[in-house]
Amino acid sequence: MKQSRYNIWADAEDGGSYLFNGISGGLKHLSGEEREAVEAFTTGALVDCSVKLLEDLVRGRMLIPDDADELKMLSEKYNQSRYNTSHFGVTLITSLGCNFDCPYCFEAKHPSIMDDEVQEAILTVLDDQLPKIASFGVNWFGGEPLVGKKPLLALSDRFIEKCDAAGVEYSAQMTTNGYLLTEQTCVELKQRRLGSVQVGLDGPEDIHDRMRPLASGAGSFRRIMENLHYAVEHFDIHVRVNISAENFDRVEELFIALKEEGFAGKLSVYPGQLVGVHNVAAPSSTYHGCFGHRQFAVAEQRFIDLAIQYGLASVTLPEATATPCTAVRSNELVIGSKGELYKCWESVGGSDVIGNIRNYRELNGRLERWLKYDPFQNEECRSCVALPVCMGGCAHHGMSALLFDNRCHTFRHTYKEQVVKYARAARSGFVPLQSVSSRRMTMDTR
Repeated sequence: MKQSRYNIWADAEDGGSYLFNGISGGLKHLSGEEREAVEAFTTGALVDCSVKLLEDLVRGRMLIPDDADELKMLSEKYNQSRYNTSHFGVTLITSLGCNFDCPYCFEAKHPSIMDDEVQEAILTVLDDQLPKIASFGVNWFGGEPLVGKKPLLALSDRFIEKCDAAGVEYSAQMTTNGYLLTEQTCVELKQRRLGSVQVGLDGPEDIHDRMRPLASGAGSFRRIMENLHYAVEHFDIHVRVNISAENFDRVEELFIALKEEGFAGKLSVYPGQLVGVHNVAAPSSTYHGCFGHRQFAVAEQRFIDLAIQYGLASVTLPEATATPCTAVRSNELVIGSKGELYKCWESVGGSDVIGNIRNYRELNGRLERWLKYDPFQNEECRSCVALPVCMGGCAHHGMSALLFDNRCHTFRHTYKEQVVKYARAARSGFVPLQSVSSRRMTMDTR
C-alpha cells in the first residue's frame, strides 16, 4: 500500500496530525505515534500498526494499492463528466441590459430582451434533448435576468411542463443584482421551482453604492436589503461580496448590517475575486486594487472567519469535483438574449461566440478550444495537491496568458489552513451537520 498523492497532513494542536484526502473528502485525526506507524508501513517496514487504523485509511482513500494511478483515474472522471449526456444544462441571458452600472463589470451590455423567436428555438433544443437526459438545469443570468422577467417566467413554465411530461428532473438557480427581487417576484419565481439565488452586495451602504450603483447613479443598497427579507423566505440565498484592496477592510461593517437585519443563519456570504483584465476591451472591464490570486486566497480565509462570527458562513472544506464548470462540458451551453451561443459566462456580450441557438448543432471552430482544454496536460496541475477539488479550475483564465494565474481554486494556496480550521471545528462540535459531507469520515475525537 502507498499513500495517496492527494493526502494533506496538517499539525493538530495536541501534537498529533490531521489527515485529509482530496478525492474522498475523508478526514482523520492521528496521534504522533499513529502517524509514524503509518508512514513506516507505507515504506514497507515491519511495524505494529493498528488494523483498524489501516482499514479506516483505506476506506478514506488515504492508503491505496501500490499500482493505483490516481492521475489516470481523475482524468477518466474528468472526461466522463465532460461528455456526460444524461444532463443538459443551460445558462440563459434573458436580458443583456442591466439596471446597474458597476465599474468593474466585464460584460459589454446591450439593452436586449430575449424575444419569442429565441425562446421557441430554446424550447426546440430542449425537445431534442428530453428523450436522452435524466435532468435539466437552468441558470438565469444577465446583464440582469430580471430585466427580462417576462421571458424568464414564460420559459420557466414551458420548461416545467415539458420536463414533467418527460419524467426529467428540472432545477433552476439565478444570479441577480437583487434590486428587482421584490416580494411578488419572489413568489412568482418560487412557483417556478427556482431553488437558489446569488445576490451581490459589495460592502456597507456607502461602499456598495459606489461599487454597484444604478444606471442612473443612485444607490441600490437599501432596496436590495429590503428585498432580501422576502427572498430568504423562498430561496437559498448566497450573497457574493466582490472584494479588492479598496473595500476589504469594510466587509465586517456589511456583516454587522446583515446581522442587525436578522439575516444570521438565513443566508450565506462568500467573497468574489475582482480580476483586473477581462475579455471585454472597454474601460469598465478594468478595475484597480485587485488582489492577486494568492492574496485573494489569504483574504478569503479572513473573510470567512469574520463571516462565521456573524452567523453568515460555516466551516467547510471543498469537495472533489469532476469538471469545474459549464465551459468544459459538452452538453451545456450559455445562450445570449439574441440567441448567440457561448461556452463561458465570462464570454457573454463579447466576441467569443460559438454559434446560434437557431442552428445549435452548427457550431464554429471556437468550440473546439473549450472542449480541448485539458488540465491533465499541464504539469503544474498534474502535480498539484488541489487537483481533485479544482480539476483545472477556470478554463477561461487557463487559456489566457494575462489571467492564467487566476485559474486555480484557492485551496491550492491555503489547503493546510483550511484542513486545520475544519478539523478543529469538527472535533469541537461546531460544524453544522449540513456542512459535513456524507462522504466525510467520522473523526476520532479522543
